[in-house]
Formats: sequence, C-alpha cells, structure tokens
Amino acid sequence: MPKTSSRQRRNGSRHIKVFSLSNENSLGQCCHPSFQIVLANRDHQWESPVYWNRILNVCVAVLALMGSQATSPVQAEPKAYPTHAVRIVDAFPAGGSTDYLARQIATRTGNEWNVPVVVENRSGAAGQIGTGSVARSEPDGYTLLVIPNELWSVAPVLYGKRLPYDTHKQLMPVAPVAQVPIVVSVNSSLPVSNIKEFIAYAKAHPGQLTFGSAGIGSIHHLAAEYFAAKSGVPLMHVPYQGTAPAVNDLLGGQISVVFSPISSVLSHIQAGKLKAIAVAGEKRALALPDVPTVAESGVPDYTTTFRVSLLAPRGIPDDVRQKWFDQVRKVTTSDDVRQALAVQGIEPDVIDYAAWLKRFDQDAEQWKKVIQQANIRVE
Repeated sequence: MPKTSSRQRRNGSRHIKVFSLSNENSLGQCCHPSFQIVLANRDHQWESPVYWNRILNVCVAVLALMGSQATSPVQAEPKAYPTHAVRIVDAFPAGGSTDYLARQIATRTGNEWNVPVVVENRSGAAGQIGTGSVARSEPDGYTLLVIPNELWSVAPVLYGKRLPYDTHKQLMPVAPVAQVPIVVSVNSSLPVSNIKEFIAYAKAHPGQLTFGSAGIGSIHHLAAEYFAAKSGVPLMHVPYQGTAPAVNDLLGGQISVVFSPISSVLSHIQAGKLKAIAVAGEKRALALPDVPTVAESGVPDYTTTFRVSLLAPRGIPDDVRQKWFDQVRKVTTSDDVRQALAVQGIEPDVIDYAAWLKRFDQDAEQWKKVIQQANIRVE
C-alpha cells in the first residue's frame, strides 16, 4: 500500500483531515477506477462539501458492488454421468430379441464408460412387471428399460386403466435401438410356398388354420390379425407365453403359421424346418433377400415391423437422455455390432429423435384400429 501523510487545516470552526498520496503513480494501485477520478482532481476540490459527498457516494457504490459479487450464486457445473453402475431392465425373458440387443448395448457401453452396465430380465404379465418397475424408479439415468415398441403404443390402448402404471406419464422414450423384420413362417409340411398359395389354402380350409403369438396384444398377434383383415383370411389365434413356445409348436405342427421377428425363426428357416413365405415389412429382409414382402405378394398396403427402443423414467435429465441416444446410435451402427445384428436378421433403427416420436404416434393409431376391428380384449 502507498504511504500517506496527514495535515490539519482550519475551515471556519471545522477541522478536516486530508490524506494525500506520497506516490502519484500508486493511484491506480489503491483505488477503484471511480475513486481515481475523484482523487485525481483533489488539489482544488478538497475543501468543497460536494467533493466529499462524491467520495462518500463512490465508496457506497464500490462496497455495494463488492457485496453483490460476494453473494451472487455460482453456476453449478453439470454432474458427471455415469459415476456408478447402470441397470437396463428387459421386460421379457433372456434369449429373446430385446435381451440380445440390451446385452450388445450394455457390454460395449460399460467398456467405453468404465462403469458396470448390467441387464436385468424382469419378465411377466406381458412385460408389465419389468416396465412397471422402471416406471416407478428415480429419473436419474441409472435405471433404463429396453422393450418392444408395442408396450408403449399398444399396451395403453389394450389395457387402459388396468395397467399398474401410466406409460406416457411415467416413462419417456430415450433412443431407438433396432428394427427386426417380421417373417411369416409356416411348418415345412404345409403345402404352400408363398402368400398367394397360403391365402388360397386358408380359404379352401376355413377355420382350420391357426396362428401362434407371444401373447394377446403382442406384435405377433397384431401382425396376424392385421393380415387377416387385409387379406380376408380367417385365422384362429393361439396365444403363448412368449415367442419360443409358439415357434416350438410351429415346428411340431401344432399350429399353422407364426408372424414373428426374424431372429426367432431364422435358424429354423436356414435348416429347412420352417418355410418363410413372406416378410411383413416395407422392404425385404437383408438376411432373406429372396423372400418377398407381403405387399409384393398381393396384399397391398400391408406392413409391420418389430421395433425395440430404450426408455427411462420420465424426468431424466436432457443431457443424460442425449448421451444415451448418441451412445445407442454409436453402438448399433458400429461395424462389429452391425455385423453381429445382421447374423440375427436385425437392423439398426436409424432415425432422428423428433421423427421417432412421431412414428410412435402413428404406430399407436394403426394398432388402435386393428384392436378395435379384431375386437381384441384382455380378460
């Protein structure tokens, strides 16, 4: 600090103590800029009361400024994520398409982020047990849900208020994962090799053809009912507790046809135990390039695809949701995972977030009509 000296001067009956700087160059070192202006002109103004009022005002202003800066809130930095294990809940048993996809994501993400990412299978009640457990979890990004899209777009329509959770209020979409072509498969002993022959055979044997599904309201069920309505072919529904038992009965000849994700039947088709007579999607499956679509085969405007998505409890931070969206896209489109998925007949679901949400709404409208037309009910 610069040295100061003082002297007493008489001004009427008052004594004023005046401090002067011994070093003019130190002016900028000891004073606020506003104070410098006052002191720089002190030689001729120190006797004026106005001068001292100006000094007082400047001091008050400087102190107020210093106080506001000291008490102003500091912007909190975003919390690091993730700092501990992340859990991905699969609402269906191990071994299915959702389980396979969840484990692909979990393994690679855990390795990249250096935290455990574990898959927990919580099946039962057509996916409601696992879905409900996530819906009631904290929206902190450490509990996620991998499900087929119909649990978002179909279950609320089919079950309504009987669901033990509110799907759209308690959950939110995080990232599209993959799309799995649905294949129309029949037992190799059935004397048909394409959709036209299947329709002709079904009409010649009314009430005799049955289709299996993974349960009432499953994509297998809705795809078959949609086909029956579009083609005018009567089919009898036999619901199962999952895809595997339905495929097993198709192999054994207990049922006639299954509309199922390609990953559930591809190995049996390649072994000649089942026949793929059509693909239900908009385009042919990469794993079965010689099998035409249902629309190509004479049932126009028919298309449906089994899709899998990643969800989270509603309220998950935006930056965490975006981090997972980017990570899922990165994993599913990487060369090694893409090749691994292709072996199962699965394709990455590459779509931007806004278009993805819009497609959810479109799917919900389509399946609502199918449910009403087929009078599908859950007892």
